Amino acid sequence: MSILEVKNLTHTYDGNTPFFSDAVRDVSFSVQQGEIIGIIGHTGSGKSTLVQHLNGLLKPTHGEILLDGKDIWENPKQIRMIRSKVGLVFQYPEYQLFEDTVYKDIAFGPKNMGFDDKKIEIVINEICEIVGLKKEYLEKSPFDLSGGEKRRVAIAGVMAMQPKIIVFDEPVAGLDPKGRADVIKMIADYRNKYDATVIIISHNMEDMALIADKLIVMNKGEMVLFDKTENVFKQHEFLKSIGLNVPMVTQIMLVLKQMGMDIPDDIFTVDKAVEFLLRLAKGGNTNA
Repeated sequence: MSILEVKNLTHTYDGNTPFFSDAVRDVSFSVQQGEIIGIIGHTGSGKSTLVQHLNGLLKPTHGEILLDGKDIWENPKQIRMIRSKVGLVFQYPEYQLFEDTVYKDIAFGPKNMGFDDKKIEIVINEICEIVGLKKEYLEKSPFDLSGGEKRRVAIAGVMAMQPKIIVFDEPVAGLDPKGRADVIKMIADYRNKYDATVIIISHNMEDMALIADKLIVMNKGEMVLFDKTENVFKQHEFLKSIGLNVPMVTQIMLVLKQMGMDIPDDIFTVDKAVEFLLRLAKGGNTNA
């Protein structure tokens, strides 16, 4: 059984007025435990509206969100419990820090969930290792940290609640290449340690190629593709037609292919490109 299922989800803003609009329209998909799902689409395609339904921040106009087979809105009084199982990390989460120490900020969610002090301490130590926060930072004010360190603290605060599903809305926005790589690694490490399910909105196709098992492609409120990452990126002409692109390394490979080179259509990361070009330079079998 899927851990999460979205069934015929529609969300209408300004319903019953002349200004109504469907931000999301008849979207259906399912997610298995442990998968990392990327969501891509141009601005205004419905990505953020879609993910805000997954933990009950928004209620569907039509359709259902099923968690472990149960409609999350079956009992509206329990929606807070749903939010402890489906964590949501907003874009620029560092702006939501508020406690006077890093430890207290990370502990805030687990404490409200009823974790005892010993369990909170154990969880915080585990999560700090995942996000790369040194223990000496725990007694500092989060406002004395750098921007990248603040983001680690904010992400740690959601991870510390140990949600079964964690949703990230543009987690690498505004970060330099090293910062992006660090965040992508911590997301992968969290998934691997807790067998958690991860859903990521991103405009960065390189990051999606590195981490996502599958991709959802949104366009004008509709889900137009949902498939394995390699299968989605193979449809580069279609993606281009809706204002998206494939990873930069794939664009380079496509140019080489247009120049007459025998280039496979499944190269989406730098590592794969280097491996292929080294085989080519050595005169080896490029199809191996």
